[in-house]
Amino acid sequence: MEQLRSWIKERYPVPVAVYSTPAAEALLATAGLCVVDFLRPLCLVNQLSVPMRVGEFSCRVQELQLGLYPGHSMYQPKPEVIDESLTQVLSVQAHRHAKLQALPDLVHYVQSESPEAVNPWYFKYQHRFVRLLKFTDHETLDHPVAGLFVMPADTSHPLQVAAKLLAPEQQLPLHATDSMLPIKDPMFAKHFVLLQDKAAGMEDGKALSNLATLSNTYGTANCSILKLYSSSNKGGAGAAAAAVTASGAVPAAVFQACRSAVVPGGGAGEPEHWLPEPPGGLGQALSPDDMAAAGQLLKNFCERTLLPRLEERIARLNLSVSTARKGLKNRLTRLWKGAAGDSGPPQDVSYPWHSVEAQMRCLADLAFLLGQYEFAVQMYRLAAQDYLAAPNSKWYAGAEEMIGLCSILAPSPSGDPVKYLNRAFEHYSKVRGRQGRMLSTRVMMDAAAYQAAVGRHFAASMSLMRAHFDEEAARAALLLEAAAYALLRCQPPSARKAAFHLVLAGLRYHTAKQKRLAIHCYMQVTPAYSPGTWRHISEHLHDILGKQCVELGDAEGCLKHCMALLDCSHRPPAAQGQHLVRFLEAVKAAGVCGVSVRAVRSLCLVN
Repeated sequence: MEQLRSWIKERYPVPVAVYSTPAAEALLATAGLCVVDFLRPLCLVNQLSVPMRVGEFSCRVQELQLGLYPGHSMYQPKPEVIDESLTQVLSVQAHRHAKLQALPDLVHYVQSESPEAVNPWYFKYQHRFVRLLKFTDHETLDHPVAGLFVMPADTSHPLQVAAKLLAPEQQLPLHATDSMLPIKDPMFAKHFVLLQDKAAGMEDGKALSNLATLSNTYGTANCSILKLYSSSNKGGAGAAAAAVTASGAVPAAVFQACRSAVVPGGGAGEPEHWLPEPPGGLGQALSPDDMAAAGQLLKNFCERTLLPRLEERIARLNLSVSTARKGLKNRLTRLWKGAAGDSGPPQDVSYPWHSVEAQMRCLADLAFLLGQYEFAVQMYRLAAQDYLAAPNSKWYAGAEEMIGLCSILAPSPSGDPVKYLNRAFEHYSKVRGRQGRMLSTRVMMDAAAYQAAVGRHFAASMSLMRAHFDEEAARAALLLEAAAYALLRCQPPSARKAAFHLVLAGLRYHTAKQKRLAIHCYMQVTPAYSPGTWRHISEHLHDILGKQCVELGDAEGCLKHCMALLDCSHRPPAAQGQHLVRFLEAVKAAGVCGVSVRAVRSLCLVN
């Protein structure tokens, strides 16, 4: 359960947009990094002690997980782009992990190994799936609450550069639909960073002068200088790299671990492409002193800019929501409107960021991001009443989904998280288009993860089965396979039902052109259907596996399955002849491919 809670918290960091000038990006390009690449390894900011008030609750923030994204990339890709990216995930993971041979004891293997070891492509797929579904209009969890505006320290006109970074051209797609707080709004926290390249000889006087100019306009607490290459001469992979190595280099793996796969065309919080890796590796010429300075910058940003502005924004939102929705008078007014049959906007309408409906959701999301789950649940429930009365299925489903996640993170005896996740699934299913279907599947994946964590494996299987019916082939196959493994973890295991699910998963994988995963699923169920008891099913499996091995180019596997079809004396002569011809073709193909053909068992009598 703790692993599930940690993963949910990692999914929802405090989102911060990074806007930088081309000149600032060029300072780090020699190290193969962009500004976001450089700062991401330091996103877990600890050793804080900032008192805050969230609604009627008081807390002290001691640790904060930031999510840094290039500002222009904070939008959700189109559904077809998402599916293309997820198909690549499956193909890569299938090549790495799919087994083309049957396991000796599948039940024992599933029960003794971790779920990540049994079905690694499911978890890789789920992580990418969740990431690609960020930045929707109804979930302000992913809308940036602050921005880092980065420019070189030797800029000639810092105020003009700052104004350009704040210009309308930097607006995101969600700004065009009026779904996101504008960057220029006073409640959007802004912090300006001057990058000073010490190796290039940038003067301290010029940097301090520009800092003073920005501070006079935007405030001293909201401006900083970050010194780079302080321990090297920035000589690429030569002298500078040697100098850094002598003082302790920053391993390239530190930066590589924080990179996610890019999406064709960009989006999902990642750039369209990563910079090429330099000869000295990612981060060449950067020293631990540079990383320490960047870590201190992010700590100052949290203490002096982000958290104070968030507290002020929460107080304003709480006042607005309390005035419009809380109190006896407002409750009676809403009850009367509901009785009058006010249907509200249609299901596909998005609320603007300044509406009270969007403010309730935003207030709840900010409380969730700060770990105040009790107050967040209060706001989600208050908002859900409006969304249900509207009716607005997507927004209502989103509120119920978050109540379910809050119940997982902060358990209470009031209810089962699955109850809220099921409501979210039902209402996401009413949303037209592929996005609604994807969101409903995401909810059921979360429900299954919770049920598996508390040992309710049969219920987890049912949740996954419920989600697969309306899904496209690859995702349906993934859900069917995961449901089968959940059945094998039951006590006692439902081996026969799991085998049926695996066969269905194999069919869907084949439809989705995931040949290796299809063979993997079929191979794991062949021992369950012995020729003596399940003769027709066994023949069907070997027939399919033989054809798929041909498509995959596995001549030896094809020969094995064609040989299994030769025990067919119960078949009509024409069918026996077909099996024999296929076997002889497999023998020929295996010989051409250079595969050693073992002694063939005695052929069955052909009538």
